[in-house]
Amino acid sequence: MATNLRVYLTPIPLLLLTYYLLFSGKKATKRNIGHKGRYNGLGNNDRNPECPANFHVVDGSCVRCPRGEFSFQGWIACLQWLDCASIALDVRIRRRIGIPGHLNAVKEVYLADWHGYDVVYSRCASDAYYDDCLHGMKMVEGLQGSEFVVQLIGICYGESLEMVTGYYKHGSAERLNELLEKPVLSEFNTLETRFQLCIDYVQILQFLHNSPLGVRVMCDSNDITKTLSQYLVTDDFHLVVNDLDALPEVRVEEGKLIKCGHRQLFGDFVAPEQLWPFGDSRPFNDEEMPPYDERIDIWRIPNVVDKLLGRVQNSNKVRRLLLGIHESCKQEDPDERPTVGEVLEMFIRVQKLVKSGFKVDL
Repeated sequence: MATNLRVYLTPIPLLLLTYYLLFSGKKATKRNIGHKGRYNGLGNNDRNPECPANFHVVDGSCVRCPRGEFSFQGWIACLQWLDCASIALDVRIRRRIGIPGHLNAVKEVYLADWHGYDVVYSRCASDAYYDDCLHGMKMVEGLQGSEFVVQLIGICYGESLEMVTGYYKHGSAERLNELLEKPVLSEFNTLETRFQLCIDYVQILQFLHNSPLGVRVMCDSNDITKTLSQYLVTDDFHLVVNDLDALPEVRVEEGKLIKCGHRQLFGDFVAPEQLWPFGDSRPFNDEEMPPYDERIDIWRIPNVVDKLLGRVQNSNKVRRLLLGIHESCKQEDPDERPTVGEVLEMFIRVQKLVKSGFKVDL
């Protein structure tokens, strides 16, 4: 009875507006690749352009939704982020995504439905991970407005931490080879597509190192599979960062450095400064472990790029062109490594060469 009464009391104009916003873009199936950043011009003849997600139409142009609002592709206006009540009422869980505890033990993640749209619903796995869940949610919320971050649709800081985000059908980047080996996607298994993903990865790091929330470091990246699982592949084969549960802030000017967790790390994927400096001569003690800064992200770039490039035609040409900058990324002394901006500058130069079919000078 209370639910029915709530419907009756809802102003008719609000119901009509909500219906219009939800279903005005429902027929759109192709992502608009003609707007800002990753998108080119809209075209002079488009009086009512089909805008990408998180954009709406203002005076015949696509404009990003105001902070705290979202849209899906093809909508002409934006809606407020879903709150706790809206998530409980309107988000319907379908099935769990991934293996429980595999790669992400912090959250339970589900494919869900909101008014006919595919979305992702996640909630904290247990009270033991409350702080990590809360941190990740605040990072996703605080970094909205960037094309490099997963789309936020709803967020609830209630008794059970809950979040609703955009659904990306291609999944996370650790499955890239398997994804591109599918016959239906074979046309995308090209050097140009794969190197664009490399560009995206470096651009995301640049964004995080210069984010509105300070210098942020991707700490949950101690092996290649875990690292790639943090990123989702969009429908048009770009990357967005998704898992931000371990994103500490570096403040070098204040002497505030970081440590990625409290356990001893091993292997050559992590930066040298993340390894226990005393070897076997002394047992590991977290209190004696020296802290470090964002340059640990630079160390991992060559490994991630090698994985994203795969073994397509001319990929080894790109590896040779990147050899110098990658050797710089692997300097033992973090002070000798380039900034992510310097890495990106070199990558963009190589990308121009790739797009030209290697017909222009570097």
